[in-house]
Amino acid sequence: APDLAPAPGPAPGAGPEPPRRVPLSLPGGMFDDSPEAAEHLLRTPGVRLIVDGYNVTMTGWPELAAGDQRRRLVTALQGLAARTATHSEVVFDGADVDPTLVPTAGRQLVRVRFSPPGIEADDVVLDLVERLPAATPLVVASSDKRVREGAKRLGANLLHARQLLDLLRRR
Repeated sequence: APDLAPAPGPAPGAGPEPPRRVPLSLPGGMFDDSPEAAEHLLRTPGVRLIVDGYNVTMTGWPELAAGDQRRRLVTALQGLAARTATHSEVVFDGADVDPTLVPTAGRQLVRVRFSPPGIEADDVVLDLVERLPAATPLVVASSDKRVREGAKRLGANLLHARQLLDLLRRR
């Protein structure tokens, strides 16, 4: 005789599954690795940009000292925020860095974070993606494979470091 037992439901007390983040769509004909795609994503109302700091700065300005790389990136992100109204969080490795050495935005559209001792910036980036509300569209800028795969799995849009740098250099 066929087994007519009901299919098992969710475990008692499990509740409904939390909403999942859905990546933003690009207009037809737009390549996802283009500066135009980056600009489109960052002009989306309510979008938040999370930047893997040293991954981007080592691509853009490897010849500069770490402090100069940080200042250059934060200043460029402030310019981008002024153009697009995009809130950005940039995460750097280095709990031993004096945060007063990093410029901060007057309107706080750009927030700088440093990973705590023993934790990589990559982990802080992925934790941010996981903790921010699923309704908040996210764009993660990194060329690091682990960061990109984790952010994609969590529903964020992705920018390569070079793609973000190309956008930051636009006026």
